Amino acid sequence: MSSEDKRLSFDEKNGSPASSDIEPVETGHVSKLKRRFPGFSLEVRQEESSFAATKSASNADFDPIPPSKRTWNWGAYVAYWMADAWAVSNWEVASSMIAVGLSWKLAIAACVIGNTIMGIIITTNGRLGATLHTPFPVLARMPFGYYFSYFVVVSRCVLAIVWLGVQTTTGGQCMTVLLTAIWPSFANIPNHIPPSEGITTGGMCGFVLYFLLQLPFLCIPYTKVQYFFAFKSFIAPIVFLAVFGSTLHKAGGTISQSTVISQPTLVSGSVLAWAFLGNLNGVLGNYATLGLNIADFSRYANKPSAQNVQALVIPVIFTIVGLLGIFTAAAAQTAYGQVLWNPIDIIMLWMKSGSHGGRAAAAFAAIGLIIVTLGINISANSISAANDLMSFAPKYINIRRGQLLAAVIGSWGFVPWKILASAAKFLAFLGGYTIFLGPMTSILMTDYFIVRRGNVSVPDMYNFHGMYRYSPRYASNWRAVVAFFIGCIPPLPGFVNNIVVAGGQKTSISLGGQHLFGIGYIYSFVAAAVFYWGFNKFFPHTESIMDHAETGEDIIAANDAKNVERRAERRKSFVAQVFEV
Repeated sequence: MSSEDKRLSFDEKNGSPASSDIEPVETGHVSKLKRRFPGFSLEVRQEESSFAATKSASNADFDPIPPSKRTWNWGAYVAYWMADAWAVSNWEVASSMIAVGLSWKLAIAACVIGNTIMGIIITTNGRLGATLHTPFPVLARMPFGYYFSYFVVVSRCVLAIVWLGVQTTTGGQCMTVLLTAIWPSFANIPNHIPPSEGITTGGMCGFVLYFLLQLPFLCIPYTKVQYFFAFKSFIAPIVFLAVFGSTLHKAGGTISQSTVISQPTLVSGSVLAWAFLGNLNGVLGNYATLGLNIADFSRYANKPSAQNVQALVIPVIFTIVGLLGIFTAAAAQTAYGQVLWNPIDIIMLWMKSGSHGGRAAAAFAAIGLIIVTLGINISANSISAANDLMSFAPKYINIRRGQLLAAVIGSWGFVPWKILASAAKFLAFLGGYTIFLGPMTSILMTDYFIVRRGNVSVPDMYNFHGMYRYSPRYASNWRAVVAFFIGCIPPLPGFVNNIVVAGGQKTSISLGGQHLFGIGYIYSFVAAAVFYWGFNKFFPHTESIMDHAETGEDIIAANDAKNVERRAERRKSFVAQVFEV
């Protein structure tokens, strides 16, 4: 069958629910809007879609990435994880482990094992995106069906948006440090915001400025954003190493006197085992979100093997960052008389002397941390949230609009400064959310690699009435739905207990229930995978089983050639060349 014949056969299929409902446009209203904003359109820029029947079903960003836009080589993935690993949260990862009685060596062991496992999960799951070049929301339709895939996407989207807001708050704190270093009087700005809000007038100024600063960075297209990651991967280590070097120098070059280093393991027996497993589970959960939706980034790979470097980069770089965090906290105890895990606290102390050198160092460090948080918001939060939002309205939302929308919702809708200041229960909820992400990830991987052995149909993922509809009425795969709940329900009592305890109260949840939640990601991942495989073994959905893969690569390449030719005919300004995909 020729490429054109295949295209016709795909177009004959029914598209999304709205594929046949094309509503007339109010001509007068549209022309009036265009007169006021001649360069703006509610509908996103459309290129000829490879498989979607209507504009309501896909757009240029939601389609499989064409060959001309597969620009990420193995170096881009190294830069991506370098940009993501050098973060305050990873710097502080061992603090909670040492607080529960583990020695620093056991804490690092948990980091090494957890990051190695997560590196394997991310690389394996990333193979889907690198091979099929489709985003996570589209891939989720394969095991879950159309309707339930939206539940999966919403679950991931909310988390990404909330963390985007939280990281914006962290960036606002860095901006406040920068402003104070440049103008010391900034610290004396009168506060007109009630203490219950969890932020001061000066802090809100820093937050607003950082929010505005990050907006143009969110507009960098995905075909060029790897260059920003490369820039951040150079800046971030310099900043964190400077914090470490300065603290170590002030401590006299030694860390051996600190309780962080000298403290032995304070627990033993089963208590030690559960403490270690719980913290190992925490390391796994730290990047459970990207473990689920890594296809949103691996789809840009110029070849499937380009993203394999993640399996090595993730455990190595995250372990280095965790080690430096431990050593810096230990040196801070000698240098400043207290264990300081947050590098922002150390940078603030540089300004206390009032010297020009201290203020200059704090200013440069703050600029570096601002770049760090910008990179994290792009790599871990905004692009992921944008792909998720795009799946609900691809006619009106592309990746750029999705990123900006997610930034507004996360930064203002969720009031993130208040979350960080007072909502211990909400933070406990976010931390335990991994019991829902684990089964989603394992079901997606089991479906592709074990159940289907890679024989999937990309065109059917864009066809609402295709083989992945499963049920004519419910458009969901009951095997995935049941396996998901088998994975996440047993740890649920411990999840509730964790939230209640974070609020200073107690529950009657048994110790066994608490322990099961302590290994919630591990349990939910394994249990859901085993049951999903079993359901497909004994109750297979034969209509979606194929003996070969149908990626539609020839159709994608043919459309790409036409679209590239059309883009070449349009003259572009310098700004358009920088910000256009």
